[in-house]
This record gives sequence, structure tokens and C-alpha cells, in this order.
Amino acid sequence: MKIKFKTNFFKNLIILALFIALIVGHNISKENSTSKRNEIFNLTKQLISKNQQLYKIQRNLKLQDQDVNDVLNPKSIIFKKTITNKQLNNFPEFQITKYKTQDILKTANFNALASAYLDIYNDNQILIATYDGVFAITNINNLRDFKKIKSNIKQIIKYDDFYNHDHYGIKDILVDGNTLYVSYIGEEEKNCHNLKIIKSNINFKKLDFELFYKTPNCIKKINSYGEFLAQQGAGGRMVNASKNSIFFTTGEFRFRTLSQEKSSHYGKILEINKNTKKAKVISLGHRNSQGLYFSKEHNFIISTEHGPSGGDEVNINLYPRKSIKNYGWPISSYGNHYYKNYSKEKLKKAPLYKSHKKYKFVEPLKYFVPSIGISQIIPINNEETKFIFGAMGNEISEKDLSLHYIKLNNERTKIIEHKHEVLNERVRDIIITKDLKKIFLFLETSSSLAVINVSQN
Repeated sequence: MKIKFKTNFFKNLIILALFIALIVGHNISKENSTSKRNEIFNLTKQLISKNQQLYKIQRNLKLQDQDVNDVLNPKSIIFKKTITNKQLNNFPEFQITKYKTQDILKTANFNALASAYLDIYNDNQILIATYDGVFAITNINNLRDFKKIKSNIKQIIKYDDFYNHDHYGIKDILVDGNTLYVSYIGEEEKNCHNLKIIKSNINFKKLDFELFYKTPNCIKKINSYGEFLAQQGAGGRMVNASKNSIFFTTGEFRFRTLSQEKSSHYGKILEINKNTKKAKVISLGHRNSQGLYFSKEHNFIISTEHGPSGGDEVNINLYPRKSIKNYGWPISSYGNHYYKNYSKEKLKKAPLYKSHKKYKFVEPLKYFVPSIGISQIIPINNEETKFIFGAMGNEISEKDLSLHYIKLNNERTKIIEHKHEVLNERVRDIIITKDLKKIFLFLETSSSLAVINVSQN
């Protein structure tokens, strides 16, 4: 009887928290105004409060061997349509439809309601993974009801912060035939974190994960460099590189100098062999690559990368296996350190020079000052010269909360066109169907799934 009372109490708390989330989502979807900065500031405070409530509920439920997601909706993630076939002003060929859910609770950022990642399975189904490891699937033409899939993830990921803290969670999913890869921030030992990839055969009854790869030498929260922040230094993006390998981005957890150490697997783009599980460095000098695409036909990698205070980048790597390229972090960056009072010793290690070429590094195709909170990037034409990527952040005037488009020249050496569309949403993930006719976005500001129908390429 006591356990039943506690469960009902927690359910009521969840309903209250979701009521706050509903108000926040409604307000954020309003049109921009001169008071937008103050509005976002106030909504951010509400979101922080909501997330703290939910994490407290989750901790208490775990004491009873329960999970907040199972209390809320044990079988499905339900989405409700909120916008139908709205044409985007700067993308006349794009029509967007949005579906909002209250069944995803954990967020990767305090400015957001909830976070999740997407991929396409078997050409006609969408697989979704929430930030705290809930998996669900639906037909590509039914975005209202994602059926949850059981998994053994709680037997693999056991540290509390993964489920209770916004700095830790899943970083990407990759469907490869009938195999699902999941990357996440792991805890190798107490207060020592790394990046891990687990994999499972795709089975709608249960996903049985096993370890596939982990970055060697976990990074301690208290370390010789003197800084640690998992959320801003994780990377975690995965794409297929070949029949036998995948590309994988890693951040440096703010242990900045690791990005320039060739022996380290942090601050890199790696190629991991699917059979041997061994990784080799493809490129270095990365801070936190959040977007990744590899063209097998044209043999190039295009990636997006978070800068510090300013300096988000779009980077190109032509013929990536020909040589190991260096993208400069933390020697060169068009951004600045968050703090002004760094010691001379620390600034010597991370000077952030305002040139890459001068120091024999690869210049970005494009950089953003101020930062836009750049995220996933995908091609939208068969020639792989046109791309879209997401922007998170929280300042519309800085081109955050938007969908961006770029067009490359035929040699893919420079950007010849760039435009963006304000969505008033943090765009966390983007996928596209094989025929390039449908684009799917996870919008974490309002915890929504959007589908864009493309009328022409």
C-alpha cells in the first residue's frame, strides 16, 4: 500500500512537471519579439526547474526499482500533430509538419524540454533513442505512435548520472543493416569518464546490447589539465565508413591538449573496424564534432564542430584516408575562451590563434562568430554538394534555433551559398530518406518530431 501511494505521488509530480513543460513549449513556439531575450531567459529558468524536478523523481523511483519512463508510458512514445504542411519562408521547396510529445523526459541541455536521436531502419521505419536510453520504433508514415523496445541498457550503463544529469547520456545512434550502434558518455570508474559504443542486433522484442568500443584512458573529473566538462566535449557522432568500419567523433571533455596528441583517441575523428574493434585516427585537432557525414562515392568527410565562445565550424576532409589532417584545436580557433582569467601556462597550451593556415592547420569551410550551437549535417541532393545542418543555442539574432543550408562548389573546397530558416527550436538531430524526399528532425526545445516534405532537390 505504501509503495502504491509513493508511485501515485510520483505520477502527480510528473503531471505537474509536464504541465510546466506544456506552457514552456507553447510560449517558445510564439513568434519572435523585441522581448525575446528576456522571454527565453525566463523560460530557461522554468526549464531548469522542470528538469531538476524530473531528475529528483527519477532518483526516488530508482530506489523502488522503477523508472520514470515506465511510470509515464510503458508501451509507447505518443506524438500529437501541432503544425501541418507549413511552408518555410527561405526554403520554398520545404513543407514542415510537427508532432509534439510529452513522453520523452530527459534533456541534454537545460534550454530544452527533451532530447533524442533518430535513424532509419529497413527504409520504411524510424528508430528513436531518447537521451536516457529508451528505444522505440514506428513506420515512417505513422509518426504518432512509436512502440517502445525493451533493452538491457540498464544492465550495461549503471552509473546514476547517465539517468539523472543533463551532462551525461546517449550521443548518437547508427543503424547498419540489422545492427544498432549506440554511443554514449560512459563511466569507466568513479569520476572518470570516456566515450563508449554498444551494439545490438535489431529485435523488436528486446535489444541485447554488448560493448563494441570505448576510448582508452578515461578522463578524470579532477585531472592534470585542471578542467572537465562532459557535456561540451563529448562528440559521439557515428556514420558508416565502409562495409567493415565506421567513423566516430570524439571530444576532449575540456582536457584541451588531448586533441593534439596523436596517441590519444580524444578530440579526433576515428575509424573503427567492425570486426577487430580497433580504432585509428583519421583527423585530429577537434573540440566537439556534433555533425558528421561521409560520402563513399566522392570520398570526403564533412563535419560540424562546436567552438568555445564563438568559432563553430563546418569542416571538409577530402580523401580522408590519404593523410591524417589537423584542424587546429586548441591552437587555432575563431572563438575565444569562456573565461578571461586563464593563466599564462594554460593560454600557452590553448592560445586560440585567429588563423589555421598560418599554423599549418586546415581552415574551416565556414565558421560562426558568435556560435550557433551547430549540430548534425546531411546532404540533400544526389551530387552531395547541398547540405542542411541544425543550430541549437538560444539566441535567434545569432542564427541559433534554426535550420541552415549550404551549397558547395563542385570541387567541394568552398561554400558558395548559405541561408537559414528560424524554427524557434533547437535542432538536435536530422535524418533523410534514401530518395531524399523526406527529412526528419528532432526538435528538443519543445520535444517535437518534425517531418519536412521536399518538393524538389
